[in-house]
Amino acid sequence: MNHSTKLSSFFIFPAAVFLAHLTVARILHLYSLFPHIDIPFHFLGGLSIAYTSARIISYLQQERFIARLNGSIFTILLISITATAAVLWEFMEFTGDQFFRTNIQVSLANTMQDQFMGILGGLTLAFLYWRRQVLQKSN
Repeated sequence: MNHSTKLSSFFIFPAAVFLAHLTVARILHLYSLFPHIDIPFHFLGGLSIAYTSARIISYLQQERFIARLNGSIFTILLISITATAAVLWEFMEFTGDQFFRTNIQVSLANTMQDQFMGILGGLTLAFLYWRRQVLQKSN
């Protein structure tokens, strides 16, 4: 399998989260029934971004495109990438609201909650990776 095919396979999880979100929002119209349904989607989005980032970093290390990172740097990088993606996602929503006169970002509190949930998803995955690393060292 070539590098681009392998790397693109890492994006299946975030693509599935996004497609599930679109299905819930645009096809099933569940946001009108359950306005807070976006909370788990932002958490899953953050989790999927961190997972994809971890897979890409691990692959790049395995193929020796980048040097092996120690656990702390790896964890900080995962959290940083996830937080950046969460902020950029909210910027995209804001831009859409401005240009298309939509109301995706219903309030500042909603935007902050969305960012927090995305970052929390990334923190969760970073913690799981860190815990796995600690358990592997103890065995």
